[in-house]
Amino acid sequence: FMLEKVRLLPFFAGRIFSGLDIPGKKTKPAPDVFLYAAEQLGANPKNTFVIEDSVHGVTGARTAGMRVIGFTGAGHSYRGHADSLTEAGAETVIRRLAELGSTIAALSEWSEDA
Repeated sequence: FMLEKVRLLPFFAGRIFSGLDIPGKKTKPAPDVFLYAAEQLGANPKNTFVIEDSVHGVTGARTAGMRVIGFTGAGHSYRGHADSLTEAGAETVIRRLAELGSTIAALSEWSEDA
């Protein structure tokens, strides 16, 4: 729904994964769904950005070796949500999906390996 609302869904069509896509695998905070998504997309986890709104999701994505952008713009956000996502390993946190493009561009300039 959020991606439709900000007209980003076409960019993610066929690239949205959930634990339901991988029966028999562990759910978040295990990295299984993130590693599955990277495999399906032929992506190196190290070069992958994950947008996550849950602490368990941030933990799973980081365990998978991925870079994480926290998201607090959903209706279930709470006071201290951004801090919790950052503490779990999100590199930065955005409140609006409209910020996603510029955030990825900025983070792409910076590598954790540098």
